[in-house]
Amino acid sequence: MKKITAVIVLIVMTAAMTVSSFAVTGITRKEAIDKALKDAGLTRSEVRALDAEKDGGKFEVEFISKADKTEFDYEISKKGTILEKSVEYRYKHDNSKEKIGREAARKKAADHSGVSYNKVKKGTCKYEYSNKKKEGKYEIKFRSGKYIYEYEILAPTGEVMEMEKKRK
Repeated sequence: MKKITAVIVLIVMTAAMTVSSFAVTGITRKEAIDKALKDAGLTRSEVRALDAEKDGGKFEVEFISKADKTEFDYEISKKGTILEKSVEYRYKHDNSKEKIGREAARKKAADHSGVSYNKVKKGTCKYEYSNKKKEGKYEIKFRSGKYIYEYEILAPTGEVMEMEKKRK
């Protein structure tokens, strides 16, 4: 009976150590890349300059869409949670000083993020014009759930220039 108990204890301890070693290592580089690509709605063949590096306990994944040259940058936890997402879109510069207005810019950010307009309008919306770039943009920042969103919207056209989504 003692031998059977000892064998059972040994089996249970081995299983527990195996499970715990999987929990410590977390996701693989491939899984981090796949998570980022899925979130971006792209496949490996649709991107270039794909890079993924482990930094501490998380992965930093970067790539560029071949189709429109949009740059994606992700930070993914060892559990596979997207902690941060940054997207820089390619857009046509517009030297016009025209403005779509703060409300339209906020609506554009709401539509793009999938967050309700009511939450977006509780955040900040600042207009900024750069004489150097000859370009006006709206900088919008708001919170929803566990995330903080930041958008840059081209003032004359309402085109999304950049977006960032960070976990609080």
